[in-house]
Amino acid sequence: MKKVCFLLLFVCAVGWSQTKIEGVVVDKATQEPLPFSTITIFGEDTHHTITNEDGKFAVDGHIQKDSMEVRHLGFKTKIVALTYFTDESKLFLEPDVSSLQEVVLTAGEDKEYPYRLLDNIVQKYRQQGETTPSKAFLTLTSAVRGIPLEQIEGFYNSEQSLSGGITDLKVKSGRFGLNKSFAFYSLDNTQILSDFTFFEETGQILPDHPGNMDYNALKRKYTVRIDDCSSCTQEEASLSFTPKNPNGRLFYGKMIVDYENLIVKKIELGIKDPVTNALTSINETVSLTPMEIGFNIVFNPLDYGKIQYLDFTFQMNYTTESISEIINSRTFIYFYDYNKSFEEPYFTKDISFSNDYDKIIALQASDDFWETNYQYPKSFNDQRSLDYMKEKGYLINYDSYIPIEDLAYARPSVLSWQEDKRFEWDHLRDETEDVPKGIQGDKEYKTGKDYDSPFQVLRKTSGPKGKNQINIGYMLDMYWDMNGNRKIVGRTLMDISSSEFHHEHTKNKLIYINLLFDVYEIYRRLANSRIKEGMTFDEMKIIYDEVYDGANAEAKNMRKETDHGDDLEALRKWNGRIKSRLKIDNFALMR
Repeated sequence: MKKVCFLLLFVCAVGWSQTKIEGVVVDKATQEPLPFSTITIFGEDTHHTITNEDGKFAVDGHIQKDSMEVRHLGFKTKIVALTYFTDESKLFLEPDVSSLQEVVLTAGEDKEYPYRLLDNIVQKYRQQGETTPSKAFLTLTSAVRGIPLEQIEGFYNSEQSLSGGITDLKVKSGRFGLNKSFAFYSLDNTQILSDFTFFEETGQILPDHPGNMDYNALKRKYTVRIDDCSSCTQEEASLSFTPKNPNGRLFYGKMIVDYENLIVKKIELGIKDPVTNALTSINETVSLTPMEIGFNIVFNPLDYGKIQYLDFTFQMNYTTESISEIINSRTFIYFYDYNKSFEEPYFTKDISFSNDYDKIIALQASDDFWETNYQYPKSFNDQRSLDYMKEKGYLINYDSYIPIEDLAYARPSVLSWQEDKRFEWDHLRDETEDVPKGIQGDKEYKTGKDYDSPFQVLRKTSGPKGKNQINIGYMLDMYWDMNGNRKIVGRTLMDISSSEFHHEHTKNKLIYINLLFDVYEIYRRLANSRIKEGMTFDEMKIIYDEVYDGANAEAKNMRKETDHGDDLEALRKWNGRIKSRLKIDNFALMR
């Protein structure tokens, strides 16, 4: 009897506690999985997610109490209780097929109607400039002949508008893997996507499309028509547009629209052999020729006034003196938690991050942050790429650290203090090298308290410089774990690219720089000790600023007493002080 009672209690506990529910959403007619379906869990709290590219999902819910709604464009919405998944792993959606109303079908006789419809949509959306903040999850993969070259995952803060598209992307945390035998780093994909405008007339990196034009330009440059659409519902139409002169400067594509209410549900764009001078390699010895671009923009079916995801594919020819390869790159960005944002990392001084690789390395990552925020299961392709990097590549912020010398074209311009990884002269870029031209040419970006850097644009920096000026500052970050506990992270960062290293590259100078780095780390730990439970993030920032002022004063004393590292006796005294505090003997380590 005791065993029976225990079993009943166990079943009840499972039923009323949160459980991880996994499954796959499938097209009932074709038996094919439905990628990027919208999922809503209804329970004590309502939350949303999507399926991955394989149609798979993983959600937390109370299996005996909660229900799940699934939507996919062109299919009937379905709601099931979570108990459905106690016996089933697949959820089938039925196509929602119906004929277009007669007014649309007969509109083909009016040759002007498709142009007027498209122009009316453009003019309506051009007025929708209000920005919406949100969180975003990015995945980027690149491969050659099926062999993974790079894999990136990142959480971002985003701003979006219907007229301007994605107006801002700032990385919160990221991790990436690289192929050690093929030094390839993607173009500035996040900057490319942030630069692209949906319904505004403006110059942009990517080719133009109808949303960038007025009515006269649309008539002159495009053929617009309403196509048959077997997957469209009664209120939807497929509005296609094809350049009259396919010269590589205009996208072709289509929009799925609610033609009566002038609502855009999906935009599909494509172009072969695009002509643009902006898409170039960061390495001047490499020629990158764009071959084909695909770009899908999908709006949230729960609120078509919000962008749900971007799916950007880019095929390019990669050529050097010795090799020629075709590289396929894909960037997928999912936007969620509208009108919410991650807490922005705080820097006590402006940091000259060259790219998001830099920032990802500097911010690092924590397992509990990723476990709390990960949005959907890894797809088969992503997992395959990750497994490959584990065996034949490098991984950063997963379970290993990439040696700085192996980053052939994207050496970090910012170094995070680590006890077992001292600053070395090899961390410096060759000052005789020309600054590679990124997609924005000579345009410079400032990064720090109020700025963020683009992805993979290497550029000259404009940080404060002076005689042998070594610029070091602090980063303070905050996030919440799965149990709702607040986590605080602080790091000491050396801004290599905005520092001056005019002195000779001797052992004593190297010791001097590391001692400076250590001084700032000692003060950062002091700042951490002053942070108390219940403090606001703004109060923590004030503590970091105050302690940073003290660290600057101490560093100034050290520079003066050691004559910028030239006074060996004074340098040994400072080494003794650091050793007593951090248990680090820089003289012993620099032999």
